Amino acid sequence: MKQKSWQTAVLVMAVAAVGWFGFGRGEGDLAGAEPLDTAAMAAVSALNTITVGANGSVMVDPDIAYLNVAVETRGSTAAAAQQSNADKFAAVEKTLYEKFAIDKKDVQTTGFFVQPEYNYTEKEGRKLVGYTAVHSVQVKYRKLGEIGKLLDALSAAGANRMDGVQFGTEKSDEYERQALQKAMANAEAKANVLAASAKREVKKVVNIVQGAASTPPILLQSNAKMMADSAASMPASSVQVGQIEVTTSVTVQYEMR
Repeated sequence: MKQKSWQTAVLVMAVAAVGWFGFGRGEGDLAGAEPLDTAAMAAVSALNTITVGANGSVMVDPDIAYLNVAVETRGSTAAAAQQSNADKFAAVEKTLYEKFAIDKKDVQTTGFFVQPEYNYTEKEGRKLVGYTAVHSVQVKYRKLGEIGKLLDALSAAGANRMDGVQFGTEKSDEYERQALQKAMANAEAKANVLAASAKREVKKVVNIVQGAASTPPILLQSNAKMMADSAASMPASSVQVGQIEVTTSVTVQYEMR
């Protein structure tokens, strides 16, 4: 009862203060009084709201892998390095498109360059020793159980740089919605605890702001030389897919009574 009387008193004082200034502007005419000041109304409204932030996440199985591989070659001239690279990369492409039937739209060049290599000595200073050519690609692959075989085959075909594997999902929107449901449930639980601690009750939601959703990729680093050696004498490389976490956040404002 005391709490309700206190809130009523605050409201009456806010209305009275604004009404007084409005009355003065109207030169004694009550009909000329201005509406309640926006800041005053916001102050009164703030007494009856609570704002909380909450996260929501779901653990899901990956459904796609991004393989980053490259062919790196050297030659005495830029043309020789580039030609050697093209020959080896042709074998990599054959492995991708023919042996594993990967769609060409799922293979994207991420880097291609030819650059000089220098050797530095105190006697001769900088001396050109040759050229390096690098052609790197990212491959989307959905048969996650065969990733080890694919990596071994690419290494055997001439891909001598394995820049890692990332696991992700192509259903991020679906999983984000699930994470949002959990975030809202967490926000409501927090609001109820805080309101109860203040001897109040949550009435309804008045505003929601969604934070950015994220799906941190699982990274797998691999060594091309070790994979090439194992491809020649051992079973296919073993790759553990694991799970990925899809997270999002919300900021929710509730009205209390």
